[in-house]
Amino acid sequence: MAGFDKINLGYSTKNIPIPSKKDYLKTLITKTEKFMRNIRWKTFFFLNPDAAAERKETYGFRSTKSPPPIPELREFEDGMLNLVQNIEFTNTRNDFQRELSKDATSIRNSDKLYVAADKTTNFYKLAPDQYNKLIDQNINKDYKKAAPESIKHNTLEDKNIADTLELSDRIDTAAQKDAFITLKDHKDNFNNKPACRLINPSKSEIGKVSKQILERINTKIKDATKLNQWKNTDEVIQWYTNINCKQKSSFICFDVCDFYPSINEDLLNKALAFAAKYDNISEQEKHIILHTKQSTLFNCGTPWSKRGESQFDVTMGSFDGAETCELVGLFILSQLQHLDINVGLYRDDGLAVSQKTPRQIDIIKKNICRIFAQNHLKITIEVNKKYVDFLDISMNLTTGTYGPYMKPNNTPLYVHNESNHPPPIIKNIPESVNKRLSCISANENIFNNASPEYQNALNASGYNYKLKYDAHSNYKDNNNDNKRKRKRNVTWYNPPYSENVSTNIGKKFFNLLDKCFPHDHQLHKLLNRNTVKLSYSCMPNINQIISSHNKSVLNNNEPTTDEPVDACNCRANRECPLDKKCLTSGVVYQAIVTRQDTKKEETYIGLTANTFKSRYSGHASSFKNSNKRNATTLSEYVWSLKDSNIPFAIKWKIMSRAKSYSTSSKRCNLCIEEKYFIIYKPELSTLNKRNELVSTCRHRKKHLLCNYN
Repeated sequence: MAGFDKINLGYSTKNIPIPSKKDYLKTLITKTEKFMRNIRWKTFFFLNPDAAAERKETYGFRSTKSPPPIPELREFEDGMLNLVQNIEFTNTRNDFQRELSKDATSIRNSDKLYVAADKTTNFYKLAPDQYNKLIDQNINKDYKKAAPESIKHNTLEDKNIADTLELSDRIDTAAQKDAFITLKDHKDNFNNKPACRLINPSKSEIGKVSKQILERINTKIKDATKLNQWKNTDEVIQWYTNINCKQKSSFICFDVCDFYPSINEDLLNKALAFAAKYDNISEQEKHIILHTKQSTLFNCGTPWSKRGESQFDVTMGSFDGAETCELVGLFILSQLQHLDINVGLYRDDGLAVSQKTPRQIDIIKKNICRIFAQNHLKITIEVNKKYVDFLDISMNLTTGTYGPYMKPNNTPLYVHNESNHPPPIIKNIPESVNKRLSCISANENIFNNASPEYQNALNASGYNYKLKYDAHSNYKDNNNDNKRKRKRNVTWYNPPYSENVSTNIGKKFFNLLDKCFPHDHQLHKLLNRNTVKLSYSCMPNINQIISSHNKSVLNNNEPTTDEPVDACNCRANRECPLDKKCLTSGVVYQAIVTRQDTKKEETYIGLTANTFKSRYSGHASSFKNSNKRNATTLSEYVWSLKDSNIPFAIKWKIMSRAKSYSTSSKRCNLCIEEKYFIIYKPELSTLNKRNELVSTCRHRKKHLLCNYN
């Protein structure tokens, strides 16, 4: 394709390169902070059962309040800090890791975007202007520019809903993420007419509430009606296996065109009215479901809304998009029941079987098209088929068998055995492939015919494993409803894994747990090896590196006005405290206080999301006004010198720059950067008393719905 450079990395983009020491330690701080916050809250409610009794439905939104210090946890928290501070590293490199590192560097240094294919493992290298042209075409096809007031209206309604649920102090305002595209290179004529899938990642957090409501509704409908709304391939295989007289039957296969964006408000209201027959849906729940569809798409910061009078839009990537699609699918399935066909849906893919004559099936085809058209949905449909490819399986009614299916232009790629994944994940990959391939193969012969391509993929990924058919791996084994299910109240610690870390974090963690909470300890029942577990998390993979790179390339091609034209606005007769850079924002800074009598230096690390000059003014005020002497440990030390009439000098310097809390990333890189210096560079922060490991990010508050005006 002209101007499109197809990239074949030769390995899965889920492979993880070994990170730098600093990146690893910053991730470890984040994971440990989350764990310690959870432990503090868990202990607080354990020690204060009356407070636990007052808990409310939070729909998974965590408290933004700082958990109170618990004296009983002090020894454990000190031990966790010591564990985090004493991580040891070793040099671990292999040929594959060197290849990953080289590719990651090449990606970061490229001035082009790496655009993923929609349903294959391919990537395409596009210049920013090419990418922008494609995304503009896809946006202008279905969207129009939105008034800025509409964003404020939607956010205020988010706040009203959150206030009603008493969750506005836990929920962020909607992140204004730019839309992106993937390339449908599996479509016909892609080389001449590239098709794209437009994905809108900007979504209201209230969608998480809607998702849980819709999951409950869909479950009740399926339990009551027994409609075939499939969740996975195993359910499709079970449906296919139960078909009687397969040789006398024929497939009807249809695909709903642009299912998500084609769902309009009227159709969703009809689906909710249908659902009300099987579940009690309150007016508030209905309002929440409908409100989350008031979507705004962003491109280069410009808001867009769906064409028409309403902002109603079911977007790909929304929190409740899949559940909304399933609800509408159940509603349509109910309308197809009178056609005397055995029909089911998986999202936008439909499959039915009938023993009617070809002529009768053609009539059924027209009725199916009519029903979808009545709901303002378009479909492509094929009938009288004996063989069909559906999801990742092929089904043959003539032979009564099924087997693996792979889309054209797609090649199986697996995580390499030398990827920087936790060892249990690497160990289970070939076994999982074998089990999955056996599960979607009707017999050993089909398995053996399909396995060479998968075997080659495993071999290329460094595994010494021979695929062998396992007759016991079938859908029945994967759907054992009789197995006892017991929910454990477990708190997980998820430190990041990296091959270059020689410290056995898991062993030290559990030794610390046993030491701090022995059997006779007040908190042993709450904190022991059965209620506290450890599972290693993963560092960013190549796909995440590509995503980050693409955002960086697009941002670099936009005009920016974040930084002031001048880095300093100090008066000419006044010395700038930061070497003519006092208007720099988003900084971790250091103050070096030198006693003039002994030349002894004390250091202090701080941060500011605003300009350094505004933070410097606050420090200067605390040095002058005695009523602010305890504002910081720096001001306490300065006042101790002033009280003793000891002359001193203060020098300021920028240690690092980072962005404060973002509703897009849900991270405050600025706070993490400060914690890194305080925890791992104590010689640079001798005056800082708090280790900041369990401190709450102060920058998130302004993004909460409760503070939105």
